[in-house]
Amino acid sequence: MANIINIAKDYGTTLGGRWIRLGQYSGEEFYDRILKPKYLEAKDNSEKLIVELDGTNGYPSSFLDQSFGELARKYGVKDVRNTIEFKTSIFSWIVDFINREIWDKAER
Repeated sequence: MANIINIAKDYGTTLGGRWIRLGQYSGEEFYDRILKPKYLEAKDNSEKLIVELDGTNGYPSSFLDQSFGELARKYGVKDVRNTIEFKTSIFSWIVDFINREIWDKAER
């Protein structure tokens, strides 16, 4: 069975910037409260972590880097890519952005 995060339902529809000190719904808070614990749970159970992207008003690049980038920097791009599966019908470009601009660069 897979773990699921629906960002809009589990966190918020209007996402903030990089850090908690900059305001509500930051990438840092999302990483600390939701993404990291769910990722570790999925990894411990050899499961996929499904991340549903639809339902938000968009994704600031700083939010994405501070959450998904931090995860890859801390736990390794290969493991993160093997564990996380994105689901979306409207934000496929966000998945491409995370892969190319965040995770590919974290591998270097």
